[in-house]
Amino acid sequence: NIATAEKSYYSINKDEKLSPDVIALGKKLFNDNRLSNKNLMSCKTCHDPKLAFADGLPKAITNQEGMFQQRNAPTIVYAAYQGRLFTDVRSRTLEEQVIHVFDNPLEFNTNVDDIVEKLSKDSTIVKEFIKAFPADWKKPIKEFTIRKALAAYIRSLGKFNSEFDAYMRGEIKDLPPNVKRGFNLFMGKAACGTCHFAPTFAGTTPPIYRESETEVLGVLEKWDTLNPVLTTDSGRYHTQKNAIYITSHKTATLRNIELTAPYMHNGTYKDLETVMDFYNRGGGVGMGLHIDNQTLSDKPLNLSQEEIQDVISFMKSLTDRQFLNEDEY
Repeated sequence: NIATAEKSYYSINKDEKLSPDVIALGKKLFNDNRLSNKNLMSCKTCHDPKLAFADGLPKAITNQEGMFQQRNAPTIVYAAYQGRLFTDVRSRTLEEQVIHVFDNPLEFNTNVDDIVEKLSKDSTIVKEFIKAFPADWKKPIKEFTIRKALAAYIRSLGKFNSEFDAYMRGEIKDLPPNVKRGFNLFMGKAACGTCHFAPTFAGTTPPIYRESETEVLGVLEKWDTLNPVLTTDSGRYHTQKNAIYITSHKTATLRNIELTAPYMHNGTYKDLETVMDFYNRGGGVGMGLHIDNQTLSDKPLNLSQEEIQDVISFMKSLTDRQFLNEDEY
C-alpha cells in the first residue's frame, strides 16, 4: 500500500507530492531534443508513448546513424515503482538515471551546463520553470529542476488502468475464463509470480517494495534452440564485480508487455510465445548450457500450448487501456 499510494516513495524526497506544474514541465522536456547534443535526440526517441514508452526495436538506437545500443529500450511506464533503474540496476532513482542518459556519448552526449544554457535562451520555457519551481525563481533552470521535472513526469505514467486492475477494483464484474486460468497458472504452475511480484508484476520485492531483483535466466545471444549460446552481456556484474551477478539482469515489469516486443535485455525474443517457450524449457541451463549461477530453475515447466496461451492472455490483460484506445501522452 505504501508503494502504490504515493509515487514519490522512490524519489529523492519520498514525502514530496507530485505537482501538476512540475509534471507538465517534465512532459515538455521529455519531448525536447534540445536536451541532447546537436539536438539529435529526445527521451521520446527511445520511449514512444504509442508503444507504452518502448521503441519496438531489438536494441535502442544511438546518436550515430546505423549504430545501436547494447540493450533493448525498456518501457518506462511504472518506473516509478522500481527500486533501481537500468537492467544492470546501476541507478537508484529516476533523478540519477537522467544524468546517465545525458552523459552517455551514444545517447544525449552532453552535460547539464550546456542544456541549461540552451533552455535559458527560451523565455517561454523559463516562465514554465518558474511556474513549476517558484522557490527557484532567481535561477529556475538548473540541474536540480531539470532532473526533478523529468523524474516527476515519468512517475506520473503508471496508471494501473488495465482490464485486470479494473476487475480487482470491482469496476468490472468478470474476466474472460482464459485470463483467469492464465492468472492461476502465472501464480502457480508457471511460477512467473515468484519473480514478477504483484501488483507491479516486476522484480520490486514485497513487502517493503524498496529493492529490485536481478536474475540469471540464461538468456540467449540469439534465439537458437538447437545451438544455444549464452548472452555476452555481463549485466549487473558490470557494476558489481561478484561472480553471482554475471549475466544477471533486472526483472522487468510485465505490465503493457503486449506492446513492448521484442523481449529480454537484448531484444532477442521476438514475441511472447518465444519467451514462454524459453521459460518452459528451464531457461539456458534447461536448454543445455552450463551456467553455474543461473537463478531460474532449470526444470521444465511442462506447460501445454493451451496453458501457454492462457498465461499470455493474462499478461495481455495487464495492458493499460489508454494505450489501446488513444495517445493521451
